[in-house]
Amino acid sequence: MYFCREIFYMNTSETILNYAVTQGGRFQRKDLLRDVASKHPAIKKRAVDLQLSRLIASGMLVRKKRGEYQLAKDCLPEFVLSLSETERSIYQKLKKQFPFLDMCIWSPKVLSSFMLHVPNVGYTFVDVEKDGMETIFHTLQNMNLGRNILLAPSAQECERYLTGTDAIVVRQLIGQSPLTEVDGCVVPRIEKILVDAVGDNELSFARGSEIYIIYEFALERNRVNRSKLMRYASRRNRRNQVEQIFKTIEHDQSNQ
Repeated sequence: MYFCREIFYMNTSETILNYAVTQGGRFQRKDLLRDVASKHPAIKKRAVDLQLSRLIASGMLVRKKRGEYQLAKDCLPEFVLSLSETERSIYQKLKKQFPFLDMCIWSPKVLSSFMLHVPNVGYTFVDVEKDGMETIFHTLQNMNLGRNILLAPSAQECERYLTGTDAIVVRQLIGQSPLTEVDGCVVPRIEKILVDAVGDNELSFARGSEIYIIYEFALERNRVNRSKLMRYASRRNRRNQVEQIFKTIEHDQSNQ
């Protein structure tokens, strides 16, 4: 009987944590109870409240205020960037031809999930080490992809050629960028994406008040390695800007 009870508590706990993840890490008790009642009628309100208390005691949940909870930072899921079939194909062709060039591929539309005002973004980045930029640029041109290929565009060129297009932008991959591998393709980690969003010409849609929203949503929903992020920010001479974003967000949250 004890064993069955422990399994039931474990399932209740997993249900709560899974719900928290779908809500971006922060949720209301009343909304949780409503969701559990509709999807898991066997789990009673008393069991939910008991597991909420246990998860708080274990450090997995934090009580923000009465009836409101948030996942502890070390319980947040890793951010995983998914590529389209076309992006995977482009990367694999490039890597097959240039196996020793460091590169990654991604689309800035990934930032849309962290924004209130969703931009019209359809272009793709191929970030490659400096010495290989022109080679990759010409190789992409010769692939006849039916898309504009831009090489390290200026702010003016980005404004003129990127809005509403599905171009491919070849950019410099900064040394020691936070990267990972998904389905055999190298893609950026969330730390690289957040730092790039602060000042890259191709990501001007993320500037102004929107950058604070991006950081706040990203920090609430995903595990972010702040030391890795700050090291990369330093390499891009953006440490002060990123620190100011963190300070502003923390100040606003403390006043809520």
